Amino acid sequence: MKISFSLLSITIIMNFAQAQQLKTVSYNDGSQNLTGLVTSNADRKLPGVLILPAWRGIDQEAKDAALALQKQNYIVFIADIYGEGNILADNALAGKMAGKFKQDYKAYQHRISLALEQLKKIRSYT
Repeated sequence: MKISFSLLSITIIMNFAQAQQLKTVSYNDGSQNLTGLVTSNADRKLPGVLILPAWRGIDQEAKDAALALQKQNYIVFIADIYGEGNILADNALAGKMAGKFKQDYKAYQHRISLALEQLKKIRSYT
């Protein structure tokens, strides 16, 4: 029991520490609010990397990749393709949202362009 509680405590602390290293960035696609994440080193003059999350949206894998790239001296922006409020709780919903962008490739490209513009803006402030 003590070991389980200790492991749980360590996991919570590590997730909290990671969350502090990624900052939210709000931007829009028309009336749709988008919320991307940027690494905490965005105030430095470094090369940038844009991460497009997998079909389930911004997940722990995307966050871990961003933090790993930050350690290699990159500013990383994780794009929000689906938009604020679109929480993909299961594979069926994720498939529906991903299918929407598969059918409308121009909308997908537009969301990518908006995220790239955010990364450029972030990097131009340094």
